[in-house]
Amino acid sequence: MHEAVEMHGYGSENPNLILRDITEEKCKQHPTEKAIFLCNIHDSMICGRCLHSEHIPCAKDVVDLLHEVVNIDCGKVNTMKSLLKEVKHEVLLLKDEAEHSKECYKTNADKCVQVCMELGNKIKQRVDELTIGIRDEITEKHNENLTTHSHITKICDEKTKWCDDEESKIDDFVDNNMAGHLYLMSRHFEKEVSDVRSQLKEIKHKHTFKGFDFKENNVILKCLFEDLEEVCEQQDEVTGSDDGSANDVCASTTKIKKTRRELTALLSQIKQDLDQSEK
Repeated sequence: MHEAVEMHGYGSENPNLILRDITEEKCKQHPTEKAIFLCNIHDSMICGRCLHSEHIPCAKDVVDLLHEVVNIDCGKVNTMKSLLKEVKHEVLLLKDEAEHSKECYKTNADKCVQVCMELGNKIKQRVDELTIGIRDEITEKHNENLTTHSHITKICDEKTKWCDDEESKIDDFVDNNMAGHLYLMSRHFEKEVSDVRSQLKEIKHKHTFKGFDFKENNVILKCLFEDLEEVCEQQDEVTGSDDGSANDVCASTTKIKKTRRELTALLSQIKQDLDQSEK
């Protein structure tokens, strides 16, 4: 990798090497003419005939590539490569963050599934059927995280390849003294780098990992287990004692038709009625 470029006066030292990459370009309007001018107004390569016809008003913004761009711009090369290095670092950093997040959320997902299965074992088969939905949701979220990771990794690989390709082009232009191509490449290079960075920011905002948090509510479990004990408790058959009394525990014949919430509301209403009566 070329870390820095130091070149001096290639065009002035050997006139035969002056922009052979530019002089090979042909004008799109006049195929027999060489496109040796760059019109910044129309952002196009033109020939002398174009310059003296429809591009006359653009004269102040026309660059003569054979005379004004004769040497490799070392500062521009180093700036472009520096930008590539920064973008590549940002791409790799995002990729590493995505990899770390994937592992963390995978561990979190496994823990949530384990806790969910333990809950299912506590409240037996019927409640286990209800927890299947929770497990599926956790798995679904984790699959979404895998998809997110896959997408981020794909984009990172693409941008890494872009950085490598662009750097290879720069090295090739420098090694072959293709100052014209390097100049043309540099005109929109910072915008292209900015676009890549914008894409990276957009990925970070749009493709986020989703976490899980399974909180066991001991109050709910306590109420549930108490209700299960009341409903499912095995009762001894009433036999009666010698004195005719019946002290043995027996199954209650009272059927509870109201839910806990309804009973709580009813209790609150009774308390209010009692307060009114006392007043």
